[in-house]
Amino acid sequence: MISRKQHFTLMEVMIAATILALAAVATMGVVGSARSSLLRAQKRWARQHLLTSVAEMYLLAGHEATLPEDLLPQGFSASCELLEVDAIHEEAKEPINGWLLGEYHICVYDVNGALMAETRVRKVLKEEDFD
Repeated sequence: MISRKQHFTLMEVMIAATILALAAVATMGVVGSARSSLLRAQKRWARQHLLTSVAEMYLLAGHEATLPEDLLPQGFSASCELLEVDAIHEEAKEPINGWLLGEYHICVYDVNGALMAETRVRKVLKEEDFD
């Protein structure tokens, strides 16, 4: 009895190559999407980290404080404006033992001067801080 070797047909090879190519394309799509999501998350984290650092500095040092040189990356800047809180009950607007509720409006700007992040923080302050 003579044994015959069975070979794959050209059609079977082409189908297998197509399936392998589709799997490779799908894998690249997943990897690309994951990389893009990671970069967006990293950018959001960096923006929030800079804003948090600046807010902590202004809350500790006051709204007129000068930022330390190494707090922000080169070319970045920040500002803080002290506002009186108007959206509260009239009686709460009166000072209590020389203290008032204020609101810091804190902004961080990128190297082009465009607003990158901002926040508002309310804090009880002495009356003279509003002068």
